[in-house]
Parts: sequence; structure tokens; C-alpha cells
Amino acid sequence: MSLHIVLPGLLWPDAGRVPTPRTPALSQLIGRGAREFQAAQPPEHVLAGLFGLDARAPFGALRRIGSGEPVNTRHWLAADAVHLRFARDALLLTDAPDVAPDAEEAAALAASWNAHFANVGWLYLGAGGHGHLALHDTLEADTTPPGGALGRKIDSRMPAGRDGTKLRQWMNETQMLFHSHPVNAAREEAGRPPINSLWFWGAGALPVTTRAGCIQLWADSALAHGLAVAAGVRAAPLPAHHDVALLPGNLVVLDAALPASLYLDGERWTQAVEAIETQWIAPALEALQRGEVQSVRLTLTGDDARLDVTVRRRDLMKLWRRPVPLAACRP
Repeated sequence: MSLHIVLPGLLWPDAGRVPTPRTPALSQLIGRGAREFQAAQPPEHVLAGLFGLDARAPFGALRRIGSGEPVNTRHWLAADAVHLRFARDALLLTDAPDVAPDAEEAAALAASWNAHFANVGWLYLGAGGHGHLALHDTLEADTTPPGGALGRKIDSRMPAGRDGTKLRQWMNETQMLFHSHPVNAAREEAGRPPINSLWFWGAGALPVTTRAGCIQLWADSALAHGLAVAAGVRAAPLPAHHDVALLPGNLVVLDAALPASLYLDGERWTQAVEAIETQWIAPALEALQRGEVQSVRLTLTGDDARLDVTVRRRDLMKLWRRPVPLAACRP
């Protein structure tokens, strides 16, 4: 089995000047390997696909169990605290660090929401604002996960499908409920952005039928951990020392560059990409050179495409294949 490294946000969006981080190891792997471009997908959908699921997966239920909650068969909906703001006549979605509620703020907002929406379900919202809504009734809607919506115009990313209208109505009522909430009054007085809505996505219930293409997952993502739990795969947070993770059969998810990519922060993205290069990609290349792994698969995602690169050890001898920088990775 090969070592598989997933790199959400490493393909910079086609939005003006492209940053040029220093990535000699990554450029060598991309240049020497077999490259396959696919249509762009949100990172959450890419992760689901690695476990045999698609965009209809019960992401809320999966993320919940990945956060350490017990498995049950209730219908869950992910509900994340967000800030909506207008920019150039467009409504944008953000969950930047200054938006995240503390435990007290989250508890107060959830209490108000549960009192108002008692006929809908029960919202569990903790510090950080990544909540889960236990629904009274089943719900079917096409929704956009945060990785496909944050930092973007939301008009084309609002819920659709059979119950899309219902979800949009809940979002509108939530905005009115939170508008004059004491929590937001205090936040605005302190110069912090108000939490003026919830972003709903990923409705559904467990169990689901999954397949595992790995024997061990290394990731800091609760959703990735939930997918591993559903597939019966061992999962652990990213280790301080990369050596233990860069072995055959392992799936490693490195999403440190994703937030900067979503918010088009070129400087912070460059720093994150160069840290991934030094801490993970260069050691993976060295492991391939030494024969500790026989192949390395890379999955890079972005707004405009997904790129899969497979590099076998013998491909490293193809010296005529020139390195390919990230800025040149376009379909």
C-alpha cells in the first residue's frame, strides 16, 4: 500500500496573483509522478470519497462521532456559528478565529436557539462554534460544507433540494434571533464580529457503508476522525514527529494551509505551505528515496480543481521530468 497525503487548500484559487512558496520536494514529486486533474470538490467531499462516500454523506453525524461523541442512529445536521458580512454587494461567510464563541457565549446562543426552535430539534453548540443539531424529523437537502463556502459569496451556495427552503428559512430566523442577542451586543461593544447566523450542512444519520483505503489515519480534523470511526480504521491526531506517520498504508491529512486559502491570505498561505513542505513533504520524499515506502500519493485541492499525483520509487529515476511548481498546477 502507498503512503497517501491529502493537502486541502494547496491549489491556490485562480484569483489574481499566485503566491510562490518554496517547495522543492513537492515540486519534484509533482513533476516525477503521474498527474490526474479532476473537477473541484470541497475538502469535506474529497475526504468522504476516500472512504467510499459522496456529497450526500451524513457529515454532521460523522463529524460528531469524530469529536468523541457516542454513535447513535439519530438524524444530525452540522450547524456552525458564522459571521455574515457584505462586501461589494455580496454576502460573504466567515468563521475567522475572532468569530469563534467561547463556551459561555455558545451556551447562551444555543439556549436561545433551542427555545425558539423547539419543534425542530436540539442544538449542541460548544466553544469554537462547531455545533450539531439533533433533528426531530429527517431532512433531505443539498448543502455546501464550510470548505466550499467560507470566504465565498453564499448566494449560489445556499441549501437546495427537497428541504432546502426549510433550511434557508431556519437561517433567516436565526439571523433575526441573533441580531439583538445580548451575546452579540457584548461582542460588538468589545470590537468583535457578531455571530449572526448558523451555517447548516451535512444532514443524515448513521450507519453508513464505508470502505477503507488505509490502515491508519493521521489528522486533526474531527470529520476525518469520524470517517475513520465509521470505517473501523485506527485514527490519531497528527504526531509531533512525522516519522511514525510516513509509512505504507497510512492516510495523512494536512489542512494547515486551508484557512488561508479560503480567505485568500497569500502571506499566511505561503507560510503554511512552506511549513508543510519542510515538516512533511521533504521527509516523505526521503522515505520514498530510501525505499521505506514504494509509492506516495498526493491529493491537492482548491477552488478550481483537484490534483492527484502518484509517485512510485522508480519514478524518481526519470530525471528528464522537470519539477513542477505549485503555481503551474492548472488543469
